[in-house]
Amino acid sequence: MAADTRGNATAERGSDGELAPGEHLRAEIERLGLDQVAVSQAVGVSRQSINNIVNGRQSISRAMAGKLGRLTGRSSDYWLRASFPRTTNSAAAGERLRGFGVLVNHQIVRAVTSGIIRIDPFDEAHVQPASVDLTLGDSVGTAEGEKLDIRGAGPFFLKSGRTVNASTRERLEFPQDYIGRIGAVQSLAGNGILILHGLQIGPGFRGHLQFSIFNAGLDDFEMRGGEAIVAIEIMPLAATPAHNVGDTSETQHARGRDAVVAMSCNEICERMIRDAVREKTQIDIGKGGATARIAELTIEILDRSADAALDAAVRAALGGLKTLRQKRSGAQKDREKYNAFFAAIGARLYLTGEQTRCALAVLALPAGAGDTLIAELRDGSEVVVPLPTRSARVSLRQLARQLHEDALDLILMLAGVVPYRRGE
Repeated sequence: MAADTRGNATAERGSDGELAPGEHLRAEIERLGLDQVAVSQAVGVSRQSINNIVNGRQSISRAMAGKLGRLTGRSSDYWLRASFPRTTNSAAAGERLRGFGVLVNHQIVRAVTSGIIRIDPFDEAHVQPASVDLTLGDSVGTAEGEKLDIRGAGPFFLKSGRTVNASTRERLEFPQDYIGRIGAVQSLAGNGILILHGLQIGPGFRGHLQFSIFNAGLDDFEMRGGEAIVAIEIMPLAATPAHNVGDTSETQHARGRDAVVAMSCNEICERMIRDAVREKTQIDIGKGGATARIAELTIEILDRSADAALDAAVRAALGGLKTLRQKRSGAQKDREKYNAFFAAIGARLYLTGEQTRCALAVLALPAGAGDTLIAELRDGSEVVVPLPTRSARVSLRQLARQLHEDALDLILMLAGVVPYRRGE
């Protein structure tokens, strides 16, 4: 549907008693225990924009669909639909036809095709009566740390009593009110092949499933990339999990709201980078207002308040870096100043485990719940990224090196100034 046509659809009630996108957004806001102010803060737009969408005066753009998808745990395409079934004001978006049990085959297909959950690539032939099979990725890792390519003509044989680490070829995205259970496909379970994974695929999971394969049988196990390896059951939850189940209902509501707002990793990373620049900015208050100075970059901005001046100085600094990175023919002296300034930020800015996870999420490289991420980078290569745990930290420069990125480009990506595009 064209954007203008879809925009008109948002202003009216969907056909056949369905909900228009604005009405559905209102139901989703209520389901998450939020209000329009909290949603506007989480997605980085004005409250009026959210109010316009909810009341049918504004359509949901592709950019807004992406932001709403990150907030609600659904895909962008889900929010670009022209209408929604009236039953989707429940957390399961119309898929809970019989209580809160395991989804059956036709429900799985509808959940994927409507964007409630994502399995990419999705092959309907892999859907079983009450599960869906996922396939083996193109490589496995041995206990000795060796990475083996299993895409070739010859298979890989897992010897009896041995274990390898693997991942699915498919990428999954679950909303915040769905979970999954994982096990070996039925044809393998009877041959002593065990799939070792956590208790469940948790709410909001995004990424390729990572697991271990143990051969408990007597014969070698033949493995090829692209073959069905694990089966998952998919289940909707009765409600979106609260942030802390030990709190009172009032505190749960407040903390649950804060947790959902904090889901916006873009906002977290942008604030992290901008705060690092602000710390290197000097503020002088005078009769005419406040002056923000970044001496190393020869930036000086006068504005009515210290916050306004600081924000303008940060924008100028990041904008200058973006220009110099995109136009390699810029003045050499300016290039050296900006490179030195932001290189120092990259070396001294240390990320916690959660900040690192957020940074990876911004780059569409979700880390899951483990301590290690096997990431497919935008140049097509794969890399193992150990994530900091507990009190450990990793510098932004070190993270950039692990991701095969220039630290200055990574700063611009995390600050939301330039996108992370695959294939570049």
